[in-house]
Amino acid sequence: MLDHLILNAKKWFEISNDMPAVTANNKSYYACPSRFTIMAETPIKSPNTGNDWRVLNDAEVTCVGAGKDVYFFDGQLEIYADGDEYKHPSDANYSHYYYTGVVKKENVRNVIWGG
Repeated sequence: MLDHLILNAKKWFEISNDMPAVTANNKSYYACPSRFTIMAETPIKSPNTGNDWRVLNDAEVTCVGAGKDVYFFDGQLEIYADGDEYKHPSDANYSHYYYTGVVKKENVRNVIWGG
């Protein structure tokens, strides 16, 4: 009986497995998959500088956070600068590996939920 009274005093928020987000106490929380693939030629932004880059090859990365329309990731990507005159990696004068970033949800595939 006592455990029933204690549990009823807590606030509970039902979250079903197919919900992309939940709002609790006027705050939105977004579902974060375990991993996903960022497709080649996808534009990404550096969280440190805000610079625009493009992904050279498809790459599987780990999701470390989610927002309404974006995922935050950690993983190794080969990228190149997305300047006006350098639209393709063969023409780019700068390319290197990148480890964290932000990508739009519409630009990912092979989303893996759970372990």
